[in-house]
Amino acid sequence: MKRQMKNMTYQNLMTVIKRIQAKGYDFETSKRLARGVFDEFAACPQGLSIKERVRRILTKEEWEREYGL
Repeated sequence: MKRQMKNMTYQNLMTVIKRIQAKGYDFETSKRLARGVFDEFAACPQGLSIKERVRRILTKEEWEREYGL
């Protein structure tokens, strides 16, 4: 059974960055979004899990379609 991510360790940060990159974002954007996910979790740890917060991030294509550039 895998443990739930709770702390922003290097390994956990890189795991989240890679999951966000799989949604089509570049490394720098993924890093910024990942740090935001951990910051949100730290502010409200009884809310959504890290994994669920990452799952709710739109793919880059969906974001561009919805908000455009």
